[in-house]
Amino acid sequence: MERDFSEQDKNYKNTSIDGVELEFHPGFEAPVKLEGFPFVSADGRLCRIPDDVVARCETDLSHFAFLGAGEQVRFRTDSPYFGIHATFSEINVGHNRRAGVGFDAYVHLGEDSRFVGNQVLVPGEEELTAVWKKLLPTDGDFYDVTLVFPCVSAVATLEIGLAPGSRLEAPTPHRRPGLIAFYGSSLTHYGAASRPGLMYPSLIGRMLDIETLNLGFAARCKGDLAIAEEVAALDPVVFVMEFDHNAPDSGFLAAHHEKFFRHFRSLRPETPVLLTSKPDIFKWQEDDSRRRDVVVRTWQKAVSEGDKNVDFLDGETLFAGPFRYECTNDNCHQNDIGEALMAERIADRLRCHVFSR
Repeated sequence: MERDFSEQDKNYKNTSIDGVELEFHPGFEAPVKLEGFPFVSADGRLCRIPDDVVARCETDLSHFAFLGAGEQVRFRTDSPYFGIHATFSEINVGHNRRAGVGFDAYVHLGEDSRFVGNQVLVPGEEELTAVWKKLLPTDGDFYDVTLVFPCVSAVATLEIGLAPGSRLEAPTPHRRPGLIAFYGSSLTHYGAASRPGLMYPSLIGRMLDIETLNLGFAARCKGDLAIAEEVAALDPVVFVMEFDHNAPDSGFLAAHHEKFFRHFRSLRPETPVLLTSKPDIFKWQEDDSRRRDVVVRTWQKAVSEGDKNVDFLDGETLFAGPFRYECTNDNCHQNDIGEALMAERIADRLRCHVFSR
């Protein structure tokens, strides 16, 4: 007896959304490529750091390991439109609804990437079903799609919807192989960007056309050595440390910053490391200057001992210019202006000191 296989596997069931018909495919399986969630927890959830690392950290990261931070799925298709069906294991709005429970979509790659829209979870709903059908290539050829995850919620499942009969292929490889790992505070985790594709690690990934791993943990970047070990195990092409914001004071930072850096360096002696200090620095607050001095000392000592692969970027320069005091929404978390300036200046430094070699 003939049967409809879509009754056995909902991924093959077609759905009509916004006037178009979609055929759904698994969003976390080949040929789709997932970036930014290297691990799966014991209970099957995507996570940024594995269970054993969470257990070894003095800081409680058990909750934050699962929260999104601009992860991506990438693929190629010839579909004239595409959509998603996403479910969440946790929903957090954050500073902005489009950032906290919305997906950004881009077509093409690297500096040619083009934003084609943000689709956001409706208040009161627990699942997001949406379609992108504007600003897409219309010539019928294959094109690359990047979907950027919400930045403080936890996506449980994802399906990619295409026009029935359209083809789904693996994405074009990034121009630069490997990945950049970022470790930092809420400024790295999400800041106050209006949507996930505007967070500075996401921007840098597109600017340099390279995979990124965002290990920003809001209020919990305390220099746990287990994080240094995990980053070393992932073997990034460069490690960016935005470290000092979550230290209770400069004394705590002095006790942990160099120790964290040296632990990573002992495991990866040649990996380029970029040390940054907090961008929201106020000279009349003495501890801000003391915090920067701690980061500078870590850098200077490493250089004096012959480390040619460590660099320092003064956080005070990240917001420099006519919009310096317009870069945050609360004198701390960077808005879209601040995100763009951080991305531009960090990417420029990486181009000069890492990717020009």
